[in-house]
Amino acid sequence: MADSLCRHGRGLCSECQHVTDAAKRAFDIVASYTAFVPYEERIGAWVALRLADGGSDGNLYRSKQEAVRHQPDEFLCAYFSYRGAPNGFGSAHDAAVWLEYNRRAYDAGFRTPDPDASSGGPDLIMPTGRELIAAQMGQWRA
Repeated sequence: MADSLCRHGRGLCSECQHVTDAAKRAFDIVASYTAFVPYEERIGAWVALRLADGGSDGNLYRSKQEAVRHQPDEFLCAYFSYRGAPNGFGSAHDAAVWLEYNRRAYDAGFRTPDPDASSGGPDLIMPTGRELIAAQMGQWRA
């Protein structure tokens, strides 16, 4: 386990995370909906993003349950909601961290999709890392 830690001693580090083609693809897909779909339409919407390559099936869904039900294998996707991020990912780097976080959760046995649940299944909430809190605190003190 120790050999999988970054130079900062973290298993998943936003400072060391590389922006992959999958992350760029996910970022572009999510951003395209912010450009072409009115805010009122997308604020409660979901996008199914494939964990392997960051791609999607090209649909914007009204609910997580709908997004889950329309996937050939719902466990190969992570589900992005505009509810908490109406303008999508902040950057391709943020998309890379989000994808990796979801991949690691799935590798650890966590499953978010549930086509039979009215909510579509539980949501992962990414914790704010200590490095981000420290950076914010430093900005407040300046």
